Amino acid sequence: MVRLQNFLAFIFVVACSGEVRPVASSTQPPSADVAVPPPGVPDRGNDPAVVALDVAGQSPCSGALVAPDIVLTARHCVALVAPDAQCPAARAQIVGEREPSSVRVLVGDELAIAEERARGRVVVAPPGDVLCGADIALVLLDTTIDDIRPLSVRATGAAKGDHLRTVAFGRLAGAMQLQKLVSDHVPVLDATAAELEIAEACGRGAGGPAIDETTGEIVGVASRSVGSSCDGAGSPDAYTRADAFFSIIAQALAQASVVGAASGQKKAKTGPIDLGAGCGRAGDCAAGVCIEEPAQQYCSRTCDPQDRCPAHFRCKKTTQGAWVCGL
Repeated sequence: MVRLQNFLAFIFVVACSGEVRPVASSTQPPSADVAVPPPGVPDRGNDPAVVALDVAGQSPCSGALVAPDIVLTARHCVALVAPDAQCPAARAQIVGEREPSSVRVLVGDELAIAEERARGRVVVAPPGDVLCGADIALVLLDTTIDDIRPLSVRATGAAKGDHLRTVAFGRLAGAMQLQKLVSDHVPVLDATAAELEIAEACGRGAGGPAIDETTGEIVGVASRSVGSSCDGAGSPDAYTRADAFFSIIAQALAQASVVGAASGQKKAKTGPIDLGAGCGRAGDCAAGVCIEEPAQQYCSRTCDPQDRCPAHFRCKKTTQGAWVCGL
């Protein structure tokens, strides 16, 4: 009877927890398919504040609502850029400004069916004509987007070794349409005074945010690829640090039409959005890790002594020699 009561209590706790949790694993080392960098997976409504920007019919960029009428994005998405612009800068990279009203803000997870909700009214950007280390801008909108809670921008930066969540519009291999993609637990490879180097699939989503996976605050804006090619782990992306331009961001937020808009949203996360969900391969998982055990396969992430696993998981060495968060 006691065992039956304990079992029923366990079922009750799991059913009411709201967590996706695989069954207990065996004592044997798990096998894992690990993708480096993670290719990203469809966001499926987890980040409504990340929007698409259609600028004068050019290739769409991404951005993030940081107030109901302000979008944070990359400066090169909303300015006229010299065709030979590269880093380090040899000459002026900004050759003109676009008309703010040419910036269309599209809301949704798939670009083909995303809805235009606002247009640009004013663009606020750092002074100067160089993008390298300053590829950041804020677009003040002509109307508010009131049904989406904006994200908060952190006043302090990320550091080398931190892990972030990146969200941007991109195209998965073999897909025809752009959609909102998320990569979780992406490591910061390097940090300078103005930029973060992040190990994600290169050049995937200019203007998209890098988000602290614990607090949900924005720490960077996608700028460009820093690798020699878009081939594997050697092709990270450079993100402009939000904290390096926090005074400009704060000035723009002070112009928000909604009182209190600068507070934004902080959403605690304890792991990848699909931690514990079923998978067939690494590409099915936001952090690029699919663990296989005798009775189950589930999404997880990598780990090491300084990168502890979320609750109910522990760092395990796989049969392939990788360290992952398993049960």
